Amino acid sequence: MTARWPDPDRANIGRYVASLDLRSMKSRTCYRQVLHGFQDVAERYEALGQEVLLAWLRESAIRRAASTLLHRTRIIDRFLERLVEIGAIERNPVAALSDECNIKQSMPIWRALASRDPEQALAELRQPRPFGSVLGK
Repeated sequence: MTARWPDPDRANIGRYVASLDLRSMKSRTCYRQVLHGFQDVAERYEALGQEVLLAWLRESAIRRAASTLLHRTRIIDRFLERLVEIGAIERNPVAALSDECNIKQSMPIWRALASRDPEQALAELRQPRPFGSVLGK
């Protein structure tokens, strides 16, 4: 059976933080705090998608400066990628938005989601798909 996320015992978070081999206790505590907060938000939704990302950003923005919040999005993004790798989720919602916008980085997606009008900001990020070739990809 494949592990699913969010997991009630939060074992995925524990294993992920342990796998990072963080040197300081402060770093481990910070990662756990960020990831537990994200899971708290995700547990209130049926599916892991854009709504969860927006809710987490809104809640975190109350307690964090914008620069700190954007740094913590990297923690979430890497954790979501790990969840995809282990099969706990089917798709990273940030990666899905990156694909929709046809951009390679995730930070512009997070910035757009953190903006006052996320839908408009995402629309402005969207890039046209490159032309195809008769030679293939």
